[in-house]
Amino acid sequence: MGKLHRVESTGVMTVALNHLVPQKDSLNLEPEEMWNLLGGLEGVQRMRENGRILIALASYVERWNFDEGIIIAERMRRDGLQLRRAVTQIMLATFFGRQKMRVPFYLHEVASSYYLMRQRLLVLYETNHAGLYSRLAEAL
Repeated sequence: MGKLHRVESTGVMTVALNHLVPQKDSLNLEPEEMWNLLGGLEGVQRMRENGRILIALASYVERWNFDEGIIIAERMRRDGLQLRRAVTQIMLATFFGRQKMRVPFYLHEVASSYYLMRQRLLVLYETNHAGLYSRLAEAL
């Protein structure tokens, strides 16, 4: 948990829920605002790095609850794959000017994937290892 990078949880949640829970004002969140809420390129890269750690923490749960741990870890791996792909596309757009029109969609994917990974992990620890849950929730 000490290796986790600080990520603006409120910003991630705002962008993720804007994508995952459609509402009539969903289109009001502008790309520049999403970029700022997620911490720009540095924030997006931190989420990618944290994604690997979150998956490792989920895999650790397999030691005391194999059935639930393996299912949640696999879901998180798939979320992590989407997260890494979206970050790669954002980096390509940023450095090479490719597909800049798609960046807002990639930002939604990054935030949604990271948010789901975070939530899955917190629920997994809350139900399986309450002793570590509070430390994990604080770190995330």
